[in-house]
Amino acid sequence: MRNYSTYCAAGLILMAGGLWGCAPRADMEQMENNQFQMRGMVASDRQQMEKLDLRLSRLEDRLQEMQHGEGEKSDSRVGALDDRVAKLESAVTSMRAGAPGGAPPAVAPGMPGEAGAPTLPTAPGEAPPAVEPAPVAPAEVSRWRADLDQEIDAAAKATGSGVKVYRQGLEAMKNGGYAGAIEKFAAFQKKYPKSPLTEPSEYFSANAFYELGKYDQSILQFNDLVMRFPKGRFASAALLREAQAFVQLKDRIDARLTLQKLVADHADAPEASAANAMMRDLEKD
Repeated sequence: MRNYSTYCAAGLILMAGGLWGCAPRADMEQMENNQFQMRGMVASDRQQMEKLDLRLSRLEDRLQEMQHGEGEKSDSRVGALDDRVAKLESAVTSMRAGAPGGAPPAVAPGMPGEAGAPTLPTAPGEAPPAVEPAPVAPAEVSRWRADLDQEIDAAAKATGSGVKVYRQGLEAMKNGGYAGAIEKFAAFQKKYPKSPLTEPSEYFSANAFYELGKYDQSILQFNDLVMRFPKGRFASAALLREAQAFVQLKDRIDARLTLQKLVADHADAPEASAANAMMRDLEKD
């Protein structure tokens, strides 16, 4: 069940689309920028709720294990974990209610081993639970470099508005000029939002952000690409790369959720096997 803020954001996008035809050029550009930001907000909101649900499930499972397997020795740890479960349930309920104008619900501390998670209290004389480091991203499995070569060949024969700027972005990407590529692709998308080249330009732009180490920005662009082109030719590759960016940020939960979406929506894609392997690696840590 989507929450109130998600519906509000979607409604605003539709309203902006309805006014598109009668707005002056400057207003049209502003609405386009607003739409991009709204899509990011909707995606972020959805992922946050999924993350809360997953954390709640994991906390409840661990609480049951501790209650049935450790006896009185674990009383203090059970009490602390039980309190975190209650807070997390409250956060999920608040988020689903989505009171208008309210501040985002406070997210309960993460599971042990996650960034920012507190250490659970231990019984006297008991060593604190070990905190596992975040998994290291797997070897490069993204296909973007091969895609880039193919796209450069195709763009050499393409005609139409904006193709020159698009080619410049591809060439900058090929030469490792990622910042320049981002600039060219952004200019192209802004001027030609309806072009069929919008999808690949956003895909390569997101990869350029990744290569620059700007993982948050790459995640936003990959996510926006999948939302706009869920069956597009770069959707599965974008999801895999997005998951890799989450791993770089030590966000294992969102990485796993993204990989699960890839396997569920694109089971026959070449990236599905890489996603399954990556999920197995995440589960080991």
